[in-house]
Amino acid sequence: MIIKIENSPLKNKRYRITMDNNKQYDFGLKDAINGTYIDHFDKIKRENYLKRHYALKKERPFIDNLIPSSALLSYFILWGPYTNINKNIDYLNGLWKKKHNNK
Repeated sequence: MIIKIENSPLKNKRYRITMDNNKQYDFGLKDAINGTYIDHFDKIKRENYLKRHYALKKERPFIDNLIPSSALLSYFILWGPYTNINKNIDYLNGLWKKKHNNK
């Protein structure tokens, strides 16, 4: 589960999250030209982003299996179902809880 989000110290990344196991992941392009769903609230751009990245063979396994990675975090936090970053974090944490409680 994500317990903290902050600005990334890396020059090309936007955010850093800290998981409950203390692992950290940096994600999101700092200077994304068109922004993300949490920036522009454009549902068409969101759908196009989700389709484009889900089609990538290197990203799809992380998304399907909810494996922490920059691909998964961007997909669910920056382009998730809500325009609010905290709601998207809660949504992703809920998916992880559901996945691990079903085992």
